[in-house]
Order: sequence, then structure tokens, then C-alpha cells
Amino acid sequence: MRSRLRRIVPLLIVLALLAGGYYWWKGRAAAPNGGTSVSGTIEATEVTVAAEVSGRVTAVNAAEGDPVRAGQELVVFDTALLEAQRRQAEANLAAVKSSQAAAAANVAAAQANLDQLKAGARPQEIVAEQQAVVAAQGRVSSAQGQMAQTRGALQAAAALRDQAVARFAQLKQGARSEQITAAATAYEQTEAAVRVAQANYDQIASRADAGRLPQSLALQQATLQMEAAKSNYEGVLKGATTPELDQARAGINQAVAGIVQATATVSQTEAALVTAQAGRAAEQARLELMQAGARPEQIRAAAAQVAAAQAQAEAARSQVAAAQAALNVIDEQLARMTIRAPIDGVVLSRAIEPGEVALPGGALLALGDLQHPTVTVYVPEDRYGMIRIGQPAQVTVDSFPGRVFSGTVQRIADRGEFTPRNVQTPAGRRAVVYAVKVAVDNPGGELKPGMPADVAFGK
Repeated sequence: MRSRLRRIVPLLIVLALLAGGYYWWKGRAAAPNGGTSVSGTIEATEVTVAAEVSGRVTAVNAAEGDPVRAGQELVVFDTALLEAQRRQAEANLAAVKSSQAAAAANVAAAQANLDQLKAGARPQEIVAEQQAVVAAQGRVSSAQGQMAQTRGALQAAAALRDQAVARFAQLKQGARSEQITAAATAYEQTEAAVRVAQANYDQIASRADAGRLPQSLALQQATLQMEAAKSNYEGVLKGATTPELDQARAGINQAVAGIVQATATVSQTEAALVTAQAGRAAEQARLELMQAGARPEQIRAAAAQVAAAQAQAEAARSQVAAAQAALNVIDEQLARMTIRAPIDGVVLSRAIEPGEVALPGGALLALGDLQHPTVTVYVPEDRYGMIRIGQPAQVTVDSFPGRVFSGTVQRIADRGEFTPRNVQTPAGRRAVVYAVKVAVDNPGGELKPGMPADVAFGK
């Protein structure tokens, strides 16, 4: 037994040395000119396209695997609500611009009044100013009439909205027991009326002119009323259908739009009334000053009116600027309802479909830059000094036997780490390795993320 062990032990030692020499040779010979060869995985720069705001998606213009260009429309959201808000903002901007024009007119009127006080008035000017007061009063009366009409229209729009909401709630809730009872009673009453009308018609049915007699017309009317009552009774029992609910919902939306429009109209008429009242006050004050003659305190008061009108004009300008800013905000929100590709690339994954609701920050698409892939490999510590930034490398993959892709060392880790479990090294394991990132030329897009790759570094 001992002699056998003496023969086996040297043999095992020789085999171990041969195996170690083989792995050493494999690690050295795998790279050209005695360089370093290691393995890794093709990686691509991925960009996640996410939603900035929540909303319902109406269109997704790219599928997985599709190439996209930077700036291309990828995802489009429903903009109906924002467009309605924009129309409202436009109406508000028009209203404040009208107020600004009225304020500017007040400034001009106040300044003219002050100038006239200082200059005094002639008799013919007084007559003309009296006529101007009458005309200003007419404009105020007209503006007040328009105000009453627009407020009435707003109240009517609100009433239509309330009716539409009540109609929708009634349809959604279904008929009450008293409604069903009333419909059934009406149906029974019309049936009884048909029987009475039929009996009256039977008495004259044999006559040649029976179709022209009142009994025939009464039977027809009773039959039509019975059919209408029957249809109403069946509809009450059945409840509202989906199209009816949709129609009622659309009626609510239409009524709300009517309120928005009526509100804008009221704002415009209010501005017109304020303008007319200010004009009337200015004309009346001017007439009184003409008739009584200007006193020093009146001139001072007129100057104060000019200053107040100028302050109102400045406030109106600020309101216009604020309304324009609000409109610009809505325009920016509308622009963000269309998501565009941030880079040239390929759609790697798609997580949204038309009709779905996206949440803020939720990933919609993942894009990959396949034109500039990289490979991260882990080099043993004893080969770390053989690699430098900008050094050329040769990359091969199993998918293209014999094909060599050019690469360049892009980054070398500054500190070592323990060998990751998913890393394979042809020359055996080392306890400490350094990550090396290699940029690979991929003009044809053949290399795909996830492909195993071998990287060889020359001396």
C-alpha cells in the first residue's frame, strides 16, 4: 500500500503543475502579444422615459425594437382638460385687457378734466359737455342692460348645469318606487282609454265613412298614448342605459363649458359697465367744473383723480401680465403632454398602452443607445498595471465568430474589489480585481445588451 501511494503522490503533483501551467498559459495566450484577456457583458446606455404629470395616454408611437430619433414624439396624453383651461385663461386675458383699456381711458379722461379746469370753459363748451353727460348716461344704461342680460345668461347656464347634474344622478340612481308606480298607473289608464275608444269605434266600424269619424281618430290617439305610456313604463323598469349615461355626462360637460363662457362674458360686461360709469362720472364732474368754475381745491382734486387713474392703469397692466403668465403656464403644461425621445436609440421596453393612465414619475419607455455600447470587465490585480486609459482593445462575441470589434479603454477603477460572482476570468480567479470599462465601436448595431463578450488588451 505504501509503495502504491509513493507512486501516486508524485503523479498527482505533476498533474496539478500541468493544470496550473495550462490555466496560466490560457490566461496569457488568450490576448495578443502576451496581453490580458477577460470576459464581461455588453451594456448599453439606457434612458428611462417617464411622465412628468399624470394623465390618460392617447397614443404611443413606438414599439419595442423600434429605432427612434431625438425629438421624436413617443407618448401623447389627453389634453382636453388643459385645452378647456386654456380657453378659460384666454377669456380671462381678454377681460383684463378690456379693463386695462378702460383704465387707460380713465387716465386720459382725468388728465383732460384737469387740463380743462386749469384752462376754464366757454359757453359752447358747456353745451357740448352737457350733451356728453347725456351720452355717457346712455352708455351706462346700455351697459347695465347688457350686465343684466349676461348675469341672467350665467344664472341660466348654472341652472342648466344643475339640471344636467340632477338628470345624471337620477339616471345613475335609477327610478324610485313612486316613479314606477306612476308609470304603471299611467299605462293602465291608457289601456283603459284604448278599451273605451275601441268600444266606441266598434259601434260605427261597419259604416263606410268610419275612418273619418271622431271615434276613429279617438282610437288612434288613445292607441298612441298607450304605446307611449308602455314605452315609458318599460324604460322606468329597465333603468338608464350606458349611452343615456354618456349623453347625460356630456350634457354636464356642455353646461360647465357654458358657465365658463358666460362667466367670461359677465367679466367683459362688468368691465364695460365700469368704463361707462367712470366715463359718466368724469363727464359729470367736468360739466360741474365748467359751470362753477375751477377752484384751487378742485384743481388739486382733479390732479388726485389723475394720479388715482394712473394707479388703476398700472394695476390693470399687472393683471394683464398675470393673466398672460397663467396662459403661458398652461401652454407649458400642454407642451409637456407630448413626450419626445431624449436621445437617438432603440426602444428596449414599453410599459404603457393607449387608454392607460400614467402617474408622475412612472416609467413609460426605456431607450437604449446601441451605437455606443460598453463592456465592463474585472482585471486581476497582477494585470492592473498593463492597462491604461485610451488603450485599444479587441472585443469578440459568440454571436459573430471570427468578428473582432474595436474598443477603447474608457475608465479604470481607482480601487479594487472582491471578484463579483457573475464574472468569469480565463486565467483563474483572483481575490481582488479592478473594474475596467471599455467603449466598443458598434456602427451596425450588431452588438446587443446582455451578450457575453471577451475583451483582449494588447501590450
